[in-house]
Amino acid sequence: MSWLHALIGGLWIVLPAYIANGAAPVFGGGARMDFGKKLRGKDLLGAGKTWRGFFSAVASGTFIGLLQIVAWPRLNEFASGLGYSLPMMTLTTAFILSTAAMLGDVIASFFKRRFSIERGGSVPLLDQLDFMVLSIPAALLLSEITYSSATILVVITPPIHYLFNLLGYYIGVKDVPW
Repeated sequence: MSWLHALIGGLWIVLPAYIANGAAPVFGGGARMDFGKKLRGKDLLGAGKTWRGFFSAVASGTFIGLLQIVAWPRLNEFASGLGYSLPMMTLTTAFILSTAAMLGDVIASFFKRRFSIERGGSVPLLDQLDFMVLSIPAALLLSEITYSSATILVVITPPIHYLFNLLGYYIGVKDVPW
């Protein structure tokens, strides 16, 4: 398998996680997931982690998975003509990857608060890979992606994440460009 095939197959499978991660700030707001609770005087998660953002993100990622399922026969036929086969997506996998992405983000927020890093504070690599911490292992367990694909995804995700955060900042969805 070439690195390009590993990249395409990996991106195809983790697309629901990417979409979920991007959807959370777009649809977020409302009731905080931590209900305003504090641990040792610090926010448990912070105001940026909301139930609406979490569930909207999971729904968005799962919906993308549904679109992938519908598009797969035609796209895989095209890929087969190029000597490649796209991994198959299932609705369960899309849901689990989307949920795993959001749980990874919540866990990172918890640890950032423990280290007194306020909402919007930057922690290089953690900020770009938090949603992948659980979604990559889930993808390896639930799909046909390879360790090569997972490795490539870990390498390319930080710059992709940063570019989309810049876009979110410039269109007013994010308060900070990281």
